[in-house]
Amino acid sequence: MRTLLSQTIAATRPSAETTWFPGLPHAIAGAATWLMFGAAACAAGLLMASLVSFVVWLPLTALALNNGQPLAADDAAPALTPNAKRALFVAWTATAWLAAAIAR
Repeated sequence: MRTLLSQTIAATRPSAETTWFPGLPHAIAGAATWLMFGAAACAAGLLMASLVSFVVWLPLTALALNNGQPLAADDAAPALTPNAKRALFVAWTATAWLAAAIAR
């Protein structure tokens, strides 16, 4: 039986089997724009980065992990490798900063 502590530890240490979702490192990287550009630009950057992440970056990563072949409707999404997660983090952070700079 899983306890609250084991679930909390598992949530803070994602593995390749878990799904990718922006977490604390993303929030810190995106919120850092607040200091440079202000609250409105920071909010715009975070919203744009989250939208672009799920519309552009994750599908492109799935294609790359599937050797460029589109996923069939009944296929499971490929597991994200640690390098793919790092690339998504860099792309998400760059998008947040760029959107905040433009919104300023």
